Amino acid sequence: MRMRRWRYGIGIALLGMTVFSFGGCGGKTEQQNAADESENRKEQQSTLRIFDKNAKVDFDDEIAKAIMEKTGLNIEVIDATDNPGEKVDMMLAYRDYPDMILIDLEDIGRYRESGCLVDISSYVDREGSNVKAMYGDTLNRLKEPDGSLYYLSNWYGEDRNAVSAFQIRYDYLVSLVGKERADSDEPFTQEEFLELLRLFRERYPQIDGQDSIAFTLNLKFEYDNCFRGMYGMKLYYEDDDRLYHLVRHPRYLDMMNFLNCMYREGLLDKSWVVSNEQLFADNVKSGKVFATVCAYWDLAELNRYLQSTYGEDAVMLGYKVLGEGIDERETTYGGRNTIGWDAIAVTDHCENVQDAIRLMEFLSSEEGQYLMLWGIEGKDWTLQNGVHQPSQEILDMLQEESVTEKTPIRRWTWFVKNGYGSDGTPYYLTEYYLPGRIAQVSNRNMKYDYWDMAPYSNLEPERGSREALKWKNIEDILYRAYPKMVNAATHEEMEQIYENMIESMEMEGLSEVEAVITEKYQNRLRQWGEER
Repeated sequence: MRMRRWRYGIGIALLGMTVFSFGGCGGKTEQQNAADESENRKEQQSTLRIFDKNAKVDFDDEIAKAIMEKTGLNIEVIDATDNPGEKVDMMLAYRDYPDMILIDLEDIGRYRESGCLVDISSYVDREGSNVKAMYGDTLNRLKEPDGSLYYLSNWYGEDRNAVSAFQIRYDYLVSLVGKERADSDEPFTQEEFLELLRLFRERYPQIDGQDSIAFTLNLKFEYDNCFRGMYGMKLYYEDDDRLYHLVRHPRYLDMMNFLNCMYREGLLDKSWVVSNEQLFADNVKSGKVFATVCAYWDLAELNRYLQSTYGEDAVMLGYKVLGEGIDERETTYGGRNTIGWDAIAVTDHCENVQDAIRLMEFLSSEEGQYLMLWGIEGKDWTLQNGVHQPSQEILDMLQEESVTEKTPIRRWTWFVKNGYGSDGTPYYLTEYYLPGRIAQVSNRNMKYDYWDMAPYSNLEPERGSREALKWKNIEDILYRAYPKMVNAATHEEMEQIYENMIESMEMEGLSEVEAVITEKYQNRLRQWGEER
C-alpha cells in the first residue's frame, strides 16, 4: 500500500513538472524570445576579434550592438590595458594578436615588416565601394609603392581646426592690454609678446607668495611645433624639391635666438629643461603661470581647474605670435596629417578576411560614421528635411565631463573621416554643434595656419639601415645641443653652439641622410601623382 502511494506520488509530481515545463515555454515574454533569437543568431555568425588601443570597455553597448546587427558579425574587442603601447609590443613579440588591430601609425610599420598583415588591396578593389568613395585620394596615399594596401587610417582627411598656439592666461592678459585687445584676433608680433612677458613679470613678481612664471613649457607636449609655426617652418627645410634637416632652415637660428632671449631675460621658467607633466600641472594650478605653448586640448583638465578655482576668465586661450618679419598668412602652427594618426589593419590570424572587409565597408560609410559619432537614429538624432539633427538631450549630455559613462556616442571611433557628410553636417558631432569658448578662440586666432603634414611624415631612413643609425646619432646631437642653445649666457655663445652642432651633424653624415630622405620624398610625390 505504501509502495503504491509512493509511486502514485512520484507520477503526480512528474506530471506536474511536465505541465509546468510546457507552461513555462509557452509563457516566455517577447523580450526573452528576442534574447534567445539574438543568441541563436550570434551562434551562427562569424566572430571578429579586434585590438583597439583606445578600448576600455566591452563591445556591448547599444551602438556596438547596432554595428553587429548591421554587419551580421560578432565583435569582440580586446581591452588595451593601462599600457596599450606595451600591449602592442607584446602582441608582436609573441605573435599573439587578434583578427584586426587598431594601433598608432608609428607602430604599423613594424607589423608590416614582420609579415603580420594582410594585403587588402584586392579585397578593397572588389568589395570596398564605400571605402573607395570615402577615402578617395587618401587611399592611394596609404598604398605601398607596389600598390599593396596593409591598413586603413583613422581620423583622415583635411581638418582645418586649430592645433598649436601660444596659450595665454586670459584674465592676466586683460589686465595688461585691456579686454578689447585680448578679445581681438590680431596676432602679437614677436616683440609685442616679449614685452607682454616683461610687463607680466613687472606687475606680478609674486602670486600668492610664490615667484610668478612668465613662460613655461611641458616637455611632454610637442612644444617645438609652436616655435616652428612662428617662423613658417614645417618638418624639414625644403628648397628646390629637396629636403634638408630643419636646422638648415634660414629662420632656425632666429627661432633659437627668440628662445635664448626669453631665457637670458628671465622670462622663461629656469627649470624648463627638467619640466615634466606633474611639475607643469602644479605650476599652472598654482595660478602663477602667464603663458605656455601647446594645443588647446592639452590644457582641458587644467583649464577646468583654473576656472573652478580662480574664476571663469582664469583660462588659458590660444593666440598667434608672429616671428620677426613673418606675415600672419605665413605661419604654420596648424600642421595636420590628412592620412590620419591611427592604423586599422587585418592580420594574418584572420581566418575570413571578407568578414573584416564587411566591417570596414559599413563603418567607413556615412551610415557607419553617423552611427558611431551621432548615435542611434530616432533616439539620439533624427532626419529633418534630409538633414541630420541631434537631440538637445544629447547635445547637453556631450558637454558633461563624464559623458563617456552616459552614452556610447564617440566611444568607438574606427575609420573616422574628418569633414562633412552629404547633407552638410559634420561626421564628428561636437566639432560643429559644441565648439566651446576655448576652441572658438583658438580657431578664430589661428586661421590661415593649416598645412598638410602627410607628404613629409615618416621619411626617415628604414630601420636597420646604415643611414638610420646615422639619423639617430644626428638627432642625438640636436637633443644635446638644443637646451644648451636656449640656456646660453650670450647671443654669441648661442650661435657658436649652433655652428658646432651643424659641424658635428655633418661629420656624422647629415648630407648622406638628407639624400635618402629627399629620395623617399620625391618617390612619394611621384607615387601620389603630386610631383612639384
